[in-house]
Amino acid sequence: MINIKFTYKKFFYWTFVALVGSMYVISLSNMPNEWFRDRDNYLIYANYPESIIDLYENKFILIVNEPFFLYSNIWLGKIFENDFIPNFFVYFITTVFIFFIGYNAKSTIGFIFGLVLSILIPYILQAELVALRQGLATALFIPFFFLVKDDKKILVILLVCAFFHSIFFLFFLFYFLNFFVLSRFSIRKKLIINSVFMMILSLIGIVVAKYLGLRQGSEYMGVEGDVGGGAFLLFAFVFVYVYAYGNKDNKRLYEFVMIGLTIFLTSYFLSPVSGRLFNTVAPFLVFLLVSKNRTIDYIFISFLSVVFLALFLSGSYYELLAVSELLIPEYFMKYLQSLFSL
Repeated sequence: MINIKFTYKKFFYWTFVALVGSMYVISLSNMPNEWFRDRDNYLIYANYPESIIDLYENKFILIVNEPFFLYSNIWLGKIFENDFIPNFFVYFITTVFIFFIGYNAKSTIGFIFGLVLSILIPYILQAELVALRQGLATALFIPFFFLVKDDKKILVILLVCAFFHSIFFLFFLFYFLNFFVLSRFSIRKKLIINSVFMMILSLIGIVVAKYLGLRQGSEYMGVEGDVGGGAFLLFAFVFVYVYAYGNKDNKRLYEFVMIGLTIFLTSYFLSPVSGRLFNTVAPFLVFLLVSKNRTIDYIFISFLSVVFLALFLSGSYYELLAVSELLIPEYFMKYLQSLFSL
């Protein structure tokens, strides 16, 4: 009798996750490409992947500049219209994010809290709608992180993901450092070592990346980081909360989030790639926060949601857009009309 009740509970839970999640995925994946920053570049990748690959005469330079992403555009071009490929990336990324919120949440209310938080965190929205290369690599990594127990295999997956987005070379390095070299160290010692290591990398990383021929090395050379300090203070508070109250039962997830927060906070004032790093860490933060059905976590998620909602309403997220904020209401109404006519 208990098993039957449990089965029905899970059935209704996943039905709810599928229905709500589908609405979220469909809504985001059908938004027009012209709304978002960098989508014009993704349309170029989608329409001319072979030509872009041919530009790399040096094969080593091609290898360190996300060749799997380029080839994925070729493969997907055989299935979809080229201009739909960026939308497909959004569909895939959001589907994975939503599924694993449901996978980690312990209740319907936990899933709702996780979904609200994922909608409002700008780093997650950027990975879903703007930084599609990194979002795709992150979405490919997430299932293996939760479903594969062997850390050696996870390391291989991280290396594969690095050929979709080169920032995963950095995650490969940190994963090897923490789950192999420092595997017997306490989390406190790991965080101190990671902070020092990331500080050194922040000071020399862009120069090394440019020397190796990584695209990001040239892009970020001379770029000023976001030193406003607001995000630093907020996520320093998140760091303290997760360190004290995070779900330590899932040791790998807990340590991955803590290490991600550490390298983000350490590099915040030193490197322009700090925000990009957190695009990958942010979904895991949400997974961790909903992984225990605790009132204290829901209170904390509510607090974060209010903060991010205030930032959203103040227009802080307009930098994700390629259109004028003055035209957003008009565009959005037209979008809703087209969505309901599907």
